[in-house]
Amino acid sequence: MLETILNGLLPVAFVIGLGWLSARLGLLKHDHAGVLAVLVIRFALPFALFEGAVKTSPDKLGNLDFALCLTFGLMGTYLIALGVGRFVFKHDLRTSTMQALVCAYPDMAYFGAPILAAMFGPLGFLAVLVGNLVTSIFMLPLTIVLTRVSDKQAAGHGWRDALAVLGHSLAGAVVNPIVWLPVCGVILSLARVKLPEPVLNSVDMIAKAAGGTSLFALGLMLYGERFRINANVLANLGLKNFLQPALMLLGVVMFGLTGDLAKQVVITGAVPTATAAAMFALKNKTYTADATATILLSTILGIATEGILIALLSR
Repeated sequence: MLETILNGLLPVAFVIGLGWLSARLGLLKHDHAGVLAVLVIRFALPFALFEGAVKTSPDKLGNLDFALCLTFGLMGTYLIALGVGRFVFKHDLRTSTMQALVCAYPDMAYFGAPILAAMFGPLGFLAVLVGNLVTSIFMLPLTIVLTRVSDKQAAGHGWRDALAVLGHSLAGAVVNPIVWLPVCGVILSLARVKLPEPVLNSVDMIAKAAGGTSLFALGLMLYGERFRINANVLANLGLKNFLQPALMLLGVVMFGLTGDLAKQVVITGAVPTATAAAMFALKNKTYTADATATILLSTILGIATEGILIALLSR
């Protein structure tokens, strides 16, 4: 059990430390994290999700109850966090949207995958793939739409123009590679299309950059930031590390999941906040400090919560 957790966490801590050290030694600047964020969000992560989808058997993608359970836990947390940010903390729409993403977007690919693979073997990657498809098809497009609506409001457009703004924002979200590339991967998988090996190798080369680059950029972001624990960060930890796995467990009961699939869902819900959420915050120039603090503390807390879950579910 301890080896499973260390295999998932030690690489994460190592790469974040490299990013922090590069800023400390003056090799890179704090502001360079923004360039890395664009690389992750626009190129590496979309291709990583595409690769995961296209390499997954269509039979595994067809478990509707499993997909609905993950959607319920992920999007339920997102909507609750959006409401908390908007009505409890009185943030504007852009900031509330970033807070919702920070609370609901788990680091499935780079934190959860090693743990799930160690517990369930190759089947463990199913939760990572389906969960990332849910975030790609629902969560990330909604985040893009809400931030663009916020931009239009800031430019003087009121809710009278909401339909036009929404249509324009949806069109912008659809053409975003982090949305259409994973969807294309699912379509190819369901159509049982096998891409040539040179094509897959080409995609794999950029896809592999997603995890390390996002973690390295997080280390850059953390350097020079004042470590903070405030009401926002504490609320984020409660929503991400405790509410989300609780919603996943509720979804397991609602949709009647059993066995390894049920365990995968709960473990996925307890995974800490994804570094990609901080990349979105940095790219949108809002909520950056609270996002980085949440990710750091969520990762530390995730060690304990995942360890407890692994001990309970391994019996």
